[in-house]
Amino acid sequence: MNLARLANRKKYQKKRETFLQLYNRTCDRVFDCAYALCLNHADALTVSREAYIDMYFAIGTLRTAPNVEHWQRRQVERTMRFLVRKNRLSLIHEKTLQDPPDHLTADEKEDLWRRINRTVDIDPWRLVPVPGKSSLLSVLADQAVSDLSYMGPMDIAKMALTTLLILVVIGGGAFGGYYLLSHRSGARVDEMEEIFLDERSYSVYNETIGVRVTDEEINALIKDAFGGLDDEGGLTKGTPAARSTAGEPVYTGNEAIDNQLKAILAETVTDDMDDTTRLWALYYYVGKHMRYERVRDKNDDSLTLLKHYFAVESGDSRHYAALFQALCHAAGYECETVRGRFVLNADTEFRRDILHYWNRMRLNGMYYYFDCEADSDAFGTQVRDYYFMATDGNAKWSVWNRDHVGSPGQSS
Repeated sequence: MNLARLANRKKYQKKRETFLQLYNRTCDRVFDCAYALCLNHADALTVSREAYIDMYFAIGTLRTAPNVEHWQRRQVERTMRFLVRKNRLSLIHEKTLQDPPDHLTADEKEDLWRRINRTVDIDPWRLVPVPGKSSLLSVLADQAVSDLSYMGPMDIAKMALTTLLILVVIGGGAFGGYYLLSHRSGARVDEMEEIFLDERSYSVYNETIGVRVTDEEINALIKDAFGGLDDEGGLTKGTPAARSTAGEPVYTGNEAIDNQLKAILAETVTDDMDDTTRLWALYYYVGKHMRYERVRDKNDDSLTLLKHYFAVESGDSRHYAALFQALCHAAGYECETVRGRFVLNADTEFRRDILHYWNRMRLNGMYYYFDCEADSDAFGTQVRDYYFMATDGNAKWSVWNRDHVGSPGQSS
C-alpha cells in the first residue's frame, strides 16, 4: 500500500489534515524524538507506535496545544515514561554498536502504520483539530464530518434513521413528561385559580334540571312556600317582575369609569327590558368582554378592580364580580359582592375549596345569586346560565348550594 498516494487522494484534498496525513508528515520527527530518548532503534519504533495510538485517542487535546510539534513531543515523552514503568523497553544503548540506525526507512514507515492499525481500530480519515483552538462543539463536528467521509450510502441512511428514532424517543419522552407534570400540577388548586365548568361534570344537571324553570312552576313553588301573592306589589314572591323595577343609578364617582359604565349600559340595555332580561344582558356582557387572568395583587377594592379591567379587559373572579356590581348599580339595582369559597369536585375525595367572589342581589323580596366568572370561559367565547339568578326556590339552587360556600343562607 502506498501511504503517500492514499493520503493525498483527490476526495480528501482541500480539507483539514487527516490523521493519516499527520502521520505521513510527522512520523520521522516522532521517531527522531523517540530515538533521542531511548537510543535504541527497536525501542524507538515501539515508542513511536504507542505514541501515535495515544495521539489518536487524545486528538482533542491538540486544540489546547501551542503547535503540533510541541504536542507530539509531550505525547512521546509521556508514552516513554509509561513503557519504562511497564518494563516494555530493552533500553540497550546502540551508540556502542556499529552503524546504529537512527532514522526510519520507507518500508519501516509503512510497516509502522500497519502495526498501529493492527493494534487498534484507527480511522485514517479522522480530521485533526487546529492547534490552539478549543471548542467541544467543533470537536464533535469534526468527528461527525470525519465519520461521514468514509461511510457508504447505506451506513448514512442507517445513521439518519437511528438519529430520527432517537429524536422521536426524546421528543416523546419530553412531551409525556410535560403532560404528566402539567396534569399533576393542575391538581394543586391555587387560591385565585380560574373556575371552568367541565360539561361532563354536570351531566346530572343537564339531564334533570337543565331546562329553564317556567314562571308557572315558580309560582306553584312559591305559593306552597309563602301562601300566595305579595299583597303590596301584586306579584308572586320569588318571580322577577315582568317590568323593570330598577331605581336611581348609582355610580363610582370616578368620571372616566362612570362614562365607560354609561356607554356599556347604552349598548346593552333598553328601557323596555324587564328585570330578568336586563340583568341577563349585563351578565352576558361581563362574560363576553372579560378574559380570565390570574392577578397576583390581592386588593379587592372595587374601584381598583374596575380600573384594572378597563385597562386590560381581563381579571379573575374579583374583577368579574366588581364589574357586574358596578353595572347593576349604574342600572339602578342594589347589588353586592360576596367573598367565599368555590367547591371543586364536590362529594369526592378530590374536593377542593378555593377563594372566590360572586354577587348577590335583592329583587322583589328575594335574594338572587350570580357567578359570572364561573359561568364564563377564559376567552369570553361562551357564557352559561348555571348560576344566573340562583335562589332558594328555583331549580338552580341545589347546584349553587353544592358549589358555593360563604354567602348568607349557605350550608358549609
